[in-house]
Amino acid sequence: MGKIEKPWGYEEQVLMTQVDVGDQVGMLGIRRLVLNADEMTSYSHHQSQADIIYLEKGNIVLRHEEDMKELEQGNAKVVRSEENHQLQNIDDQVAEVLEISFPYKPGDITRVEDPYSEKRGDEE
Repeated sequence: MGKIEKPWGYEEQVLMTQVDVGDQVGMLGIRRLVLNADEMTSYSHHQSQADIIYLEKGNIVLRHEEDMKELEQGNAKVVRSEENHQLQNIDDQVAEVLEISFPYKPGDITRVEDPYSEKRGDEE
């Protein structure tokens, strides 16, 4: 699948597939987020998409709403739709996170705080 460059590193699409979850049909998206040393994603939320954040490698802090929590390697955290969240790599090595999203909608993002707004330009 494709690699998408981001201001904080890059994302790789691992799996995109249509699934039935309960009474809802939608896309399941699994992406690997690779955050460079000391970088962070935007503080944002999704209107309908929920995420499972799973730390594969490295050291990150998950800002979830206003709570800050270091996520341990091999552990996961659920982020429901409309909940603000941000990942920050707190190491001098890259961090790798699997983000499992349902229903996955690439444009379903509202950035509340964005340290890269000037670099993004018109990017979604």
